[in-house]
Amino acid sequence: MLTHPETKKRTSLRIFSAILGAVFVGSLFTGLFASSYEKTYAIHSECSDGADNDENGKTDYPQDLSCLSPDDDYEGPHLTGNFITVTDGRDTVEPGGAVIYIITLKQQRDDIRNVDVVLHLPFQSNIVSASDGGEITPGFVRWRNVSVQKNITRTLQINVNVSPEVKPGQYLVAQVRVPGMSATDTTLVQSNVQPAASRLSVSVSDNREYAVPGENLTYQIRIRNDGAYVIESDLNLAIPTQTYFVSAGGGGARDSYNVRWYRVKLSPGESRTFSATVRVENRAKDKTILRARAYMLTASDLDQTLVTFGLPYGAITPTITDDRKSARAGDMLTYVINLKNDSGTVGTDVSVNASLPQYAEFVSATEGGYFDGTNVRWLVVQIAPNGYRALSFSVRVRSDAPEGAVLLASVFSEGITSRDKTTVGGEAVEENQVFFNKTSSSREAVPGSRITYRISVRNTLDRVISDATVLDRYDPAYLTLDRNDSPDDLLSFSSGRMVWKVPVLNPGESWEARYVLLVSENAPNGMILENVATLRGADLGDLSLNERVRTSRTGVLKEFPTTGAELDLLLGILLSAVSILTAGVQRKYAFGKIF
Repeated sequence: MLTHPETKKRTSLRIFSAILGAVFVGSLFTGLFASSYEKTYAIHSECSDGADNDENGKTDYPQDLSCLSPDDDYEGPHLTGNFITVTDGRDTVEPGGAVIYIITLKQQRDDIRNVDVVLHLPFQSNIVSASDGGEITPGFVRWRNVSVQKNITRTLQINVNVSPEVKPGQYLVAQVRVPGMSATDTTLVQSNVQPAASRLSVSVSDNREYAVPGENLTYQIRIRNDGAYVIESDLNLAIPTQTYFVSAGGGGARDSYNVRWYRVKLSPGESRTFSATVRVENRAKDKTILRARAYMLTASDLDQTLVTFGLPYGAITPTITDDRKSARAGDMLTYVINLKNDSGTVGTDVSVNASLPQYAEFVSATEGGYFDGTNVRWLVVQIAPNGYRALSFSVRVRSDAPEGAVLLASVFSEGITSRDKTTVGGEAVEENQVFFNKTSSSREAVPGSRITYRISVRNTLDRVISDATVLDRYDPAYLTLDRNDSPDDLLSFSSGRMVWKVPVLNPGESWEARYVLLVSENAPNGMILENVATLRGADLGDLSLNERVRTSRTGVLKEFPTTGAELDLLLGILLSAVSILTAGVQRKYAFGKIF
């Protein structure tokens, strides 16, 4: 088929115009895209946005020397006004050693500011614990809404164990980040060239279980060389957060949050003792754990002390008695409650609750005690350090009390309970009235902490007890004996088993033993540590198995929980309330639309 020349020409012109139009549109699109891209990039680059972001009086590149090019994202490190550091206070560490990272936070712009903090841990380490409720995940620790007051340094502490498999020559790199700023700490892993270091032992203790804000704590660090070679290295004490350094003996010097004794030399078989004193901050929070770790080469030890504003658990010992073995219907009984403060701290808000016997009517109470329909209560009782306080209340035995019934009265104060039994009848009926009890200093414990146990036996029979013993058992995998305050009464001791000899007890006499167990740092979170005591003997009366056995249970927590309702719970309640309110409004609106 033949085509007219004019038609060919018009077709060629159309094709050329289409190509030219496509090129023009593509160029226009590319230019607009490039312009938009450059504009967006400029908005996100502080070194070319026309603003003085770091407030140093200089704007953008090249006037602001903090800008290396117009493409720099930040003009300087002070964008948010947050200042942060992280250090373990060490230049080197051995494989299998331990380090404590201290994070400091500061800010000057707001009276108080809440920031999120994230710590990236070295991959060659295993985290042991984190202070202030840090959320622990593999390789990270995160703190949410950490409060930082203006011009006041806030500290966080992390305990880390170095993997024994890490190769010497590597760096442990820890990085901490807050909005607008980050900090890094590096520590060189160095092999131990002293073969005797494995025979080096280190221990640290302030000989305290509790402390109050403003109080001084003196740590005693003991080191011993049981090897055959001379050891020479630095001795370090990582002081707890929420404390101030006061002094150090033996030439110790403060180095950030460490106290360091340089080039300490130990000959074979030699022992040395060093000391350092710190003061608990006045603003230290209640139930804060003060952790101090002493370390030298690969040897280390951890001491933990709990900050408490009131009396420690188990400091108050209550007893109750009506000095009667029997009573008749209609008799008046007066119960005397004796409270003993076993601590050196004044008890200012001690609460006391006493339960009435089943067949008794309340008559009166001393010292402001009141009857609430079930119990007699004293809400605020003050007891001097190492002092005593006596309270009393009176009841009348009801006329319907059956012959032989047991009137059981009890008192509860600061976690400790005591009971008294009186029999209804003309003659005293011999009851199983040997009082046997076991208490612990804490219902929760963290790995590495210490628990004080107390066993007590009181003879409330009318005859002498002469052959009683107490068998005490605990799990040696997670508990070890740290201190025995009653060595003369310990008949035998083996791993996880102690036998106590109860001395001869005349009627009314008591016996008590105290000892301290150390919780293993390997104790898993959430496990229950049981300590079981069994009272044995032929002249104890007809005690049932329940009356002969006492079990103390302590839960293991990685961190002590903060007091108060959890934010998740409060937030859940708030969201539920909002949902109910919204549903009600919607229903009301729908009702109005229909009708």
